[in-house]
Amino acid sequence: MAEVTANGVRFHVQRLGTARDDNHTVVMMHGMVMDNLSSFYYTLANPVALDHEVILYDQRGHGRSERPPTGYTVADSVADLRALLAELGVDRPVVLVGNSYGGTIGMAYAMAHPDEVRGVLLIEAHIAVEGWGDHMAGSLALAAFGLDDDQVREWLSDQGGRKVNRLARNAEALIYKTSMLDDLAAVPVMTEAQLGALEVPVLALYGEQSDILDVARTVERCVPNCRLQVMADTTHSLLLERTAEVREALDGLLAALPTDASPAGKPTSDAPPDNPGGA
Repeated sequence: MAEVTANGVRFHVQRLGTARDDNHTVVMMHGMVMDNLSSFYYTLANPVALDHEVILYDQRGHGRSERPPTGYTVADSVADLRALLAELGVDRPVVLVGNSYGGTIGMAYAMAHPDEVRGVLLIEAHIAVEGWGDHMAGSLALAAFGLDDDQVREWLSDQGGRKVNRLARNAEALIYKTSMLDDLAAVPVMTEAQLGALEVPVLALYGEQSDILDVARTVERCVPNCRLQVMADTTHSLLLERTAEVREALDGLLAALPTDASPAGKPTSDAPPDNPGGA
């Protein structure tokens, strides 16, 4: 499957594995601007699809999906995902795996539609806590400034290669030709009370050298059913730097969550997922 129209936007979608009563449907959501579904396709998706159904999609404006001029708030992303799952005929709760901004979507979706989510895996996730919108918009604005630099353009032309140049062009179009910066700056924060009301199981993976580790501590403190796992000697690029450990953590989470075949919706394991990467 390549293209699905949902919420008025054409999405590039990849669906791997098979849905069964004794397994999970796992939805993997990539990061923002310089990312697309390939970051999961070449790391977690295919191994996980040996035992579960896996759904990957390029978010609006990213990869091979359509790039409309507006609609880049977190609420828009949640609406996109819900409409996409409906178009795909997914009729059971899903496990959400979100890297960076994908984790923002995962948390927002779980808070808005908790009955549709079995569990959430956050990988270096940006969470819309106080100051998040300004931080994200500011970071993207700095990226836009860099992309507009003549020396950067010359280096990309000479050294970047086709893939890097394509990512840079897509990033430039997202920043300059859509409402993304304004949309992100206007996103309402997730309050501690809202985070505290979330009962969905959350496993949060962050690098020891992450620049958003304070956000992870907030999530751990506020979300009742959250476990934080900090991986030593690792940065924001956790998915690529520690792929094997991330897959092991995801496997543990999936094994602990109930499936359609679980008696009375009970967890399939009483033990928490292993902690391979640190405390």
